[in-house]
Amino acid sequence: MDWKCVDERLIRRGELMLSLGFLKGYDLELSVMNGGKVGRLFKVTDGYVEFLAVVRYLFSMPYRQLEDFIRALNKLVSRLPLVDYSWVRRCILKLI
Repeated sequence: MDWKCVDERLIRRGELMLSLGFLKGYDLELSVMNGGKVGRLFKVTDGYVEFLAVVRYLFSMPYRQLEDFIRALNKLVSRLPLVDYSWVRRCILKLI
């Protein structure tokens, strides 16, 4: 038995894949959402809100803790805007 493979397989069971695919088309999606819009422009795309909803429900995070997750994510991907927990809550509830 190859114990190195067994060990690696057991370690990878804890791997969780969160797709950051929404980042690829973020600017395009944002420009489409803001096209022809009157008033304040959108700063956050629907794809980003869906990603945050998945994180929230997957980890059973309260909204305030999700706001801290957003801050940490912003440190890694600085082009993602900072938003507060009440705004995220309203947007996630609109998706449901």
